[in-house]
Amino acid sequence: MTIIGFAFGASLTFLLLAVGHWFPWPKRLTRIQAYIYGVTSIAVGFTLWRLLVGDWLTTVGLWLMAVGGGVVVIAAYWIDDKIDEFTEQARKAEKAERLIHDRIPKP
Repeated sequence: MTIIGFAFGASLTFLLLAVGHWFPWPKRLTRIQAYIYGVTSIAVGFTLWRLLVGDWLTTVGLWLMAVGGGVVVIAAYWIDDKIDEFTEQARKAEKAERLIHDRIPKP
């Protein structure tokens, strides 16, 4: 049953990924949405395989790691956005200071 279960799980993963690739999404998926879809597709196939052989513990571990990893990726993107915003504000402030400094008459 292990090889057959693996074949079912792998086939489900491949099918989900193919459908997700060619599905007519109403709008283009963001990178995070695409990550979520892809990881979920892989985890669903793995889950099917392991549950068919009665292994629920490995499945729980995989899902905990996948969700935890997803939270880390989302947090990293959020932090990157905040750093980009801060950097842009600092760049604008520096540019404004230069403009003001250049307009001050020299004695």
